[in-house]
Amino acid sequence: MLNALNVAHTGLIAAKTAVEGVSNNIANAHTKGYKKRVVELTELASTSSSLIGRGVISNNVYRVTSEYMYDNLLAETSKANYYGEISRMIGNIESVFKETDTSGLSSDLNRYFQAIENLRSNPNSQIYKTTLKTQAKVVVETIKNLYTAIEKEEASTRKSLDDNVKDVNTLINEIKQINKEIQKSSTVPNDLLDRRDELEVKLSKYLDIDVRRGNDDYQLRIGGQIAIRYNTNTRDVQVLETKTYQINKYNVLDVNENPISITNKVAFDNNDTFTFKLNNEHQVSVTNGTYIVDANGNNVDLDGDGTADLVDNSNYIRALKYKINNDKEMSQLVNAYNGNYAFDTNKNKVDDNSSDKFLVLESNIKGLEGSFNGRLSLVEKTGAVVSNRDTFYKTDIDSKEATRSVAVYIFGREALLKKGIIKAQSENLTSTSPHNKIIDYKNKLDNLARALSDITNKYVRLDNNSNYVYGHAASDEYSGSKNIKNLGLFSGSDVKTLKFNENLVNDLKQKDLDYLSKIQWKKDIGFDGKAQDGLHKYATSFREFLQEIRVNVASDKENNEFLLTTQKAIRQSLQNSYDKIVKVDKDEEMIDLMKFQAAYTANAKIITVVDEMLDTLLRMR
Repeated sequence: MLNALNVAHTGLIAAKTAVEGVSNNIANAHTKGYKKRVVELTELASTSSSLIGRGVISNNVYRVTSEYMYDNLLAETSKANYYGEISRMIGNIESVFKETDTSGLSSDLNRYFQAIENLRSNPNSQIYKTTLKTQAKVVVETIKNLYTAIEKEEASTRKSLDDNVKDVNTLINEIKQINKEIQKSSTVPNDLLDRRDELEVKLSKYLDIDVRRGNDDYQLRIGGQIAIRYNTNTRDVQVLETKTYQINKYNVLDVNENPISITNKVAFDNNDTFTFKLNNEHQVSVTNGTYIVDANGNNVDLDGDGTADLVDNSNYIRALKYKINNDKEMSQLVNAYNGNYAFDTNKNKVDDNSSDKFLVLESNIKGLEGSFNGRLSLVEKTGAVVSNRDTFYKTDIDSKEATRSVAVYIFGREALLKKGIIKAQSENLTSTSPHNKIIDYKNKLDNLARALSDITNKYVRLDNNSNYVYGHAASDEYSGSKNIKNLGLFSGSDVKTLKFNENLVNDLKQKDLDYLSKIQWKKDIGFDGKAQDGLHKYATSFREFLQEIRVNVASDKENNEFLLTTQKAIRQSLQNSYDKIVKVDKDEEMIDLMKFQAAYTANAKIITVVDEMLDTLLRMR
């Protein structure tokens, strides 16, 4: 009978604890991050051979959760925030390209072409000349403003990346502090686990994380690299930016697969001239049969034997190298070498000066800021008559583009991120990333500026039917007997170097204006930096190229919005399913409350019955 009294007593305590648990759940139903608690009731172990139990004990209160669903929720949160950040960036850029009927680059370009037509109708009109100057400068300014706006978005993204990484390190250290508190406790406090879960969710917005929760070890990985191990051993996340120099090599492989000069197959005879052209703005030339003269007027010794050398087929690479490295403008941008350079004991770059190898150009500035465009052009003469022209571009054998890479590192190792805000930002700051939208739009504007500069720089009128050789690069390859006309109206090889030479407007003749007016109707313009030969795979007009840029931006935005909407729906569906498991349901809690209240009442009734039975027995005595 006394055993029954003890059993009922344990039942009262267990029911009381369960009611307190229900009360706590109801009170925290709207607390952020709170997960429903369940009181674990366990039968007390028997201490004798008696078949009757010893009662019940409430020895644990655990959180209701689903680790599998929670980890998937972290992953889907990272994906949603990745698309969200891409959408934000493209949306900002899309607003830059917005146009109306009277404003925008398309309208500015139309007004420029109309100014050409007006001046063409009256080449001597000062009003029309002034209008042309104004409209051309507006085109240049608008292109530069678009480019600058994209650069500002790029700079903003870089700053935001640094800020986000600081937030990530703060979250990692907050998790570390919670883990310290957990280690101090004999039993793991559920509120600390809830707080840690909330920090993990916040962390997953920035980058993809993998959490491993052992009994005595908590481990958190970011992009495959350990950020927290052994509960409290943390490693900071860092952003590292690496840049490389652009290297242009003008070479081919010989029969033994050794690099040789790209011009070895061309006869470089008396009076022939090689010219290197940089950014469609600066150039230096060497002519067969002449001396290279230094700043003091002395003939230059090209091979170092103490005797000045005439330029010929055996030393024109070294002659070009000397001219480039001693040109005031070019030497600030690039350094020329005769073949692949090596390093001396002082780590200075040196090349072989004993014989011609091939021309190598390296930018003086690391990264995209040091990007340049260059080409070799050859003019061959028979006597005083030009017999052939040719152009040579860099080869892809081992030329290298200027690059910038922005990546996240942990303990000296790159974290290979797959999703999250930081992934979106880092890949749009890395020039070699195939997903970099910012660099894609900048490149398109550079291609536009380069094509405009090239096609308005030189031309050849082939006949009276207005058939032309279009552009500077194409004129460098022209081998006919017609004269090459220098216009120089625009110059530069990208947006930053693009400029309009307004003083040359006064030199435009009727034939020049006839040529310039044809450009607006030309539909086979190449925007790849090569000669305008009408054979470009994606040739189009200026207007259509501009439209393509705007369509690409809008299409990228729409496609990403679709992915974002889909990802948000996936995440929300998973969140709803997860919430059904972990969130407090007041209806269920009320049912549990009635259940435990009934249990409490029943156990109290048993105690009352036992008390009455004991009282009866005592009175019998």
